[in-house]
Amino acid sequence: MKIKLLTFAKLTLILDVIDKRTDGYHNVKILLHNINLSDFMSINLIPYPYFILETNLHIPPKENLIYKGYKAFIKETGIKIGCKIFLHKRIPKEAGLGGGSSNAAGIIYGLNILTKANLSLEEMANIGKFLGSDIPFFFYGGSSVAEGRGEIIKKIKHQRLKFLLIFPPFGISTKEVYSKISKDLLGNHIDFEQKVSEYTNGIYIKPYNFLEKITFNMYPELAMIKKEIEKVTEYVSMTGSGSTIFVMLKDKEEAKKILERLNKYIEKGYKIKLVDSAEQGIKILR
Repeated sequence: MKIKLLTFAKLTLILDVIDKRTDGYHNVKILLHNINLSDFMSINLIPYPYFILETNLHIPPKENLIYKGYKAFIKETGIKIGCKIFLHKRIPKEAGLGGGSSNAAGIIYGLNILTKANLSLEEMANIGKFLGSDIPFFFYGGSSVAEGRGEIIKKIKHQRLKFLLIFPPFGISTKEVYSKISKDLLGNHIDFEQKVSEYTNGIYIKPYNFLEKITFNMYPELAMIKKEIEKVTEYVSMTGSGSTIFVMLKDKEEAKKILERLNKYIEKGYKIKLVDSAEQGIKILR
C-alpha cells in the first residue's frame, strides 16, 4: 500500500516567550500560520522491521524526526509495519519553518491512514508532542494558537495572506537560541490575546517575535535586513528562532520595492520566495 502527501511549512506571526519551566523548556504563546511551501512524501508499507528513507538531501537514515515518528506510531498503536519513504525536501533546514516537524506529522498521519489505525487528530498530536513541541500544530493546520511549550493547540479562524520569505545561506539551532534566554529578558510581554483577536477579525497585524533580540545579536546581518525592509513596511519579522525573515505583503509593488533593497544580500547567497497561506498542515495527494 502507498500514500503520497505534502507537508507544509509554518510561520510564527506572533511569538512570545513567557517564562522558563521547571522541566527546562519555556512557556510560549504563538500564533502559527501555514504557508504553501511544502515537502513531498510518499510512504510505502513493507515488512516489519525494515525502514528505508530516500531523499534529495543528506539525512541520516535514523537520526531524523521521520524515523522517530515511525517508531512512535508503532509504539502507540502496536501495529508492526515497515516503511519505505521518499522525501523531497523544499523547506530549508534550521530556518524556523518547521520542516522537520511537518515531516514527522506527515509520517504519523500517513501511517494512520495506511494501517487504518483510526487515530483521532488529538491522538496523533499526542504522539507528536513527545517528539517536538511544534509537531501537534501540523495535524490541525491553517491558523492556530500554541501555548504550553508549544504543544497545546487551539485552532482559530484562518486568514489568507501573501508573504515574501528571505532565506539566509545558513541555518540556526533552535536549542542554541533558547539556551540564551535570560531572566532579565522575560519581563515585558505583548498583549497576545488582543493580537489574536485582531487577526481572527481580519485586521492586518504587525508580526512580533520575542526571539529576534537573541538571534539578531548572534547574527547581526539579519537585524540589518529587517531594518532595510522596514524602510518599506513595518510588517516584517523573523519566524521561529530563525533564520528565515518574512514580510506580510499588501501588494506586488511592495514586493518589488523590498527586492530592490535586498540585491546585495541576494549576491551573498540569500534567496527570496513569494508564498501564500495554506489552509492545512498536511495534504493527501490522490
